Amino acid sequence: MKNNTLTRDFEQDAEAFHQELNREYYLAEAGLKRQLNITPIYDRWAHLFSEEAARRLLDAVHDREGKYLAEWVTLEYLENRVKGLTERASNAMRTATVEWDGEQVPYHNLKPMIANEANMARRHRLEQLERGITATANGARVERIRTLHKTAVDLGFDSYMTLCNDLRALRLDLLTKQMQFLLRETRDLFYRLLEEYLSHVHVPVEAAATCDILALFRGRGFDALFPNEELLPALRTTLAGMGIDLSTQSNLQLDTEPRPLKTPRAFCVPLRIPDEVKLVIKPAGGPDDYGSLLHEAGHAEHFAHVDPGLPFPFRRLGDNSVTEGYAFLFEYLLLNEQWLEQVLGIEDSRDFLRFTHFHKLWFLRRYGSKLIYEQELHTQVEGADDRYVSILTETLGVGIAAENYLADTDDAFYCAQYLRAWIFEAQLRRFLEGRSGREWFASPDAGDYLISLWRRGQELPVEELAREMGYDGLDAKYLTQELLDLEKD
Repeated sequence: MKNNTLTRDFEQDAEAFHQELNREYYLAEAGLKRQLNITPIYDRWAHLFSEEAARRLLDAVHDREGKYLAEWVTLEYLENRVKGLTERASNAMRTATVEWDGEQVPYHNLKPMIANEANMARRHRLEQLERGITATANGARVERIRTLHKTAVDLGFDSYMTLCNDLRALRLDLLTKQMQFLLRETRDLFYRLLEEYLSHVHVPVEAAATCDILALFRGRGFDALFPNEELLPALRTTLAGMGIDLSTQSNLQLDTEPRPLKTPRAFCVPLRIPDEVKLVIKPAGGPDDYGSLLHEAGHAEHFAHVDPGLPFPFRRLGDNSVTEGYAFLFEYLLLNEQWLEQVLGIEDSRDFLRFTHFHKLWFLRRYGSKLIYEQELHTQVEGADDRYVSILTETLGVGIAAENYLADTDDAFYCAQYLRAWIFEAQLRRFLEGRSGREWFASPDAGDYLISLWRRGQELPVEELAREMGYDGLDAKYLTQELLDLEKD
């Protein structure tokens, strides 16, 4: 008996379930099938996610493996209770279309269209159409969230928020204080840059909406610096500098085909860790494609290097802030002047670096405000749409669509794991630069160090990895100061 609760057969079944479920999500999100169909998968593996299994694991946590298993089984038990609602909301978006310029356009194609639409009035009209479709699934989303809340209480937790905070060790109180500090310290800088950059796309601040931000961050003015044909070569060159040959990684496959039903959101799917990892992207053009590819490559290289001998909980489960930190590390090569020059041949990157700095600042403020909002959402669902608009509008300074108040949330406070990853990435990059310089991306020594981390899967949370690098723990001061200092350069 493993961990006094689970047999080896249980872990093998858990691994098989993960592979089957992730393959289903890959096929649907990559546009290789029209419908997401997860209910039969959960039904086949129902013994893994029974209430009895969840309670048994929660009562018998004695070590880190047991903790990770208890977290996973409990959260999957909750998802098992709402799987039909998950399918209903997801498939409603996947099959929906709108009429635009005499053609039927799939819902998933709207965001790339908005990003590439130069006319403000047309952008706003496209966003209205998108919002209308998003709202059609909000009934299912509300029912889903209420069920998650009730199920958490039935398991003996004070609330769904307590369940997530305890099982994932998110330390929401401390993280919220760190984000409130970051939001306060960067407010003046942010609003100054917001007005400046919106003027570049001829949008008055008082009329701006999130669709205008989407078009702004499309970065069309920088397209010439980021040609589509150099996208994959740039990734190969970057990895080669660290001693990693992408062409020999048979366990890592890139899916770059622009299928109509393919989600515009790049993603990585570890189907079998480390033996089969998919990196999926739907290029829309420009620097954002480079950032998305690099981000997902950070995930992919992590999963592709995991030690196959690790136990299931350390290969597949654990603190997802770890893999998100590696993804951000690669993504923010776009903020490295030496990388831009050596890999892409950009000799004067000052304007782009400043633009990308603002892009990063926007997302950190957005996720910081989402963390505050989601705690209110999971305290009281009624009126959450108004609170969503109020909180995000105050933080971001543009019009926020109330229809997105549930579609813009991920389960189990994943926004907190993103924020923890941002903090960890700043510390990891600082460590790498102290070890190998600003050109760590061209250092086989840095590559060896990263591979040594990747091989450990997610056995250690980001706090412990930070301590191994000499920090006192996870500390947002480096990230906050970095945001403020970049404007001084």
